Amino acid sequence: MAYDLTNFNDYIARQKEVLTATLFSGGDTGKFARFITNVKGSTEIPYLFSEANPQAGTCVNPTGDVTGETITLSVKPYTEHKTWCNDDLQTKFPATELAPGSMNNDAPKAWEEALIDSELASVQKFLELTRWQGDTAGSNYTLFDGFIKKIDANSDVVDGNTTSATEITIDNVRDLVDEMRDAAPIDVRESESFVILVGNEIFDLYIKAEKKANLYHYEPEHKNGEYRIGGSGATLMKVRGLAETKRMFASIGSNFVVGVDSEADAENIKMVLDEVTDKTHLKIRGKDGVQIVNPQEIVEFTLSV
Repeated sequence: MAYDLTNFNDYIARQKEVLTATLFSGGDTGKFARFITNVKGSTEIPYLFSEANPQAGTCVNPTGDVTGETITLSVKPYTEHKTWCNDDLQTKFPATELAPGSMNNDAPKAWEEALIDSELASVQKFLELTRWQGDTAGSNYTLFDGFIKKIDANSDVVDGNTTSATEITIDNVRDLVDEMRDAAPIDVRESESFVILVGNEIFDLYIKAEKKANLYHYEPEHKNGEYRIGGSGATLMKVRGLAETKRMFASIGSNFVVGVDSEADAENIKMVLDEVTDKTHLKIRGKDGVQIVNPQEIVEFTLSV
């Protein structure tokens, strides 16, 4: 890996600000999922559930059980590693922006800051998409199996396409989202943490449908891809990892679990100079993985063929 400076002219006069391509800002999973840290390989997550069965009278015999189970959350290590020779920049910037001396290997500060921002955004985008679309047997995001694959493999998940819809349009998107809500267990529907997760294009389509029906009222939080559905406690939430998948999911946000080694994994970056080769190395390392709990509380929507 090296700098590709084919279209980067030698210095004549240049603005000091370094522009980048649009940086990723859709790390939506962090808004609702449960994050578990310090996971080095695999960890078991205990969870329990119980149904009350009050009996009439006093001094009754005990009845009912509390069920305890465990799920295994595994993470996979990842490394982003790039290297380049900063000497390639010697003729690209004025001498006043580079330290004097032929042994100098620094790049201008603005250049390095923009480079780091770009790399971090790229890794965060990769992780967000892998958390949902990951498939170790696939061809794109193969680091680990994401939420979609894990949900599809679980027979306890609730079917949310109750009308066998074959497409999502501005005319039916509101009804389909309502069907997702109605398919959820009542305890889930009544929870303040109940979310209906959709891709960017479905979220935008829903807002357009609300405007068309003259039911849309602007609130500042809509900027964050969250929309409180009228007449219900559900929050429609835009999730970048679901973009272009035509899939929707509904549940309590904490039923989606993300495992990491450190909360700041994807924000830790190291840049070091190898003085033997005069190469600058950039590394981002971390661990990441996902798991679902309480699959009977998760509603999934898949278009019918």
